[in-house]
Amino acid sequence: MRKYLVILCIAAQVLVLGVMAGERELILATGERIFLRTAPIDPRDPFRGDFVRLRYDISVVAAGKIRGGVRDHAKEKGYPVYAMLKKGTEDLYSVDYLTDEKPGEGIFLRGRLNRDWRLGRTGSGVAVSYGIEQLFVEQGSGKDIEKRRGTRNSLQVPMEVEVAVGSGGTSVIRDFRWSRLGMSLKMLRFHRRDRNTNLDEVTEPLSPKLEITLQNVSDAPLFVVDPGNHCGFRMEPTARVSRQYSSVYDGCRNIQVSGLDLVELAPGEAYTVELDLTEPRWYMSVGGKTGEIGRYANNDSFRIVYQPAAVGITTPAEGMWKGELPSSAFTAFRVLD
Repeated sequence: MRKYLVILCIAAQVLVLGVMAGERELILATGERIFLRTAPIDPRDPFRGDFVRLRYDISVVAAGKIRGGVRDHAKEKGYPVYAMLKKGTEDLYSVDYLTDEKPGEGIFLRGRLNRDWRLGRTGSGVAVSYGIEQLFVEQGSGKDIEKRRGTRNSLQVPMEVEVAVGSGGTSVIRDFRWSRLGMSLKMLRFHRRDRNTNLDEVTEPLSPKLEITLQNVSDAPLFVVDPGNHCGFRMEPTARVSRQYSSVYDGCRNIQVSGLDLVELAPGEAYTVELDLTEPRWYMSVGGKTGEIGRYANNDSFRIVYQPAAVGITTPAEGMWKGELPSSAFTAFRVLD
């Protein structure tokens, strides 16, 4: 009798695996095809075997995009959620909102809440896994992929993963491509303090000075744009930050862009700027206070985002890169990823 039970259990497992494989193939053949941008991954998570670990921009969802009962279950690992997506530039999709109610229409991904020690504070975002966090690659190609993706303090080129999405939100990786534009962030200056530091007595700059480099990593020329007081860039808090920050600088509003603001980059060529975050251009408002992040946000994390579309170019040059590209995350005193 026991022998037959063992055979029955094995047969049931094989049947389940067959159904799962069949569903996967059906989604690959008929699912909606979208692209998702991967985010920098901690260099302590290396390439392992014949697959690459992936983390996406949508792997952490900011508190302002959470709906329904998700917040009440934020500490519950495995809680089912749905990420409603919206299409952006360069055919890339991002999260419009996260809910625990299955959407009736549109493109959405089914996922589950994940635990992330960096999201421990009330009011911060939530981490989500979608079942597409591993990319199987050709034998021996993983190291080359890692090298091209880059690491902290080096040029980072986002991998853009093509995903097939089923009607129920199940997603399957199809392929990947590389962003045509890469970015690096270096911290040229920083001031680290402790809890006992009296900021009024500090004479050194409190906020970092950053070096941002945009590099054309494609095989064809492309244009970038950075008019005015570096209005091609913005600074924003990461989804892991619980406090509500907003930029107070309005000098980029309705800025006029001319042909002189366009920078043509040949393949391999780079455009580099230095951004001093002590300057009013980068002041942020938080909790009723306004100033540089080094005064109010020593441990909160931010990104610099290259955003050519925000400067209002109505007739872009042929070859204009029109997406958004975030930098590595950083605090007032160190680079994080």
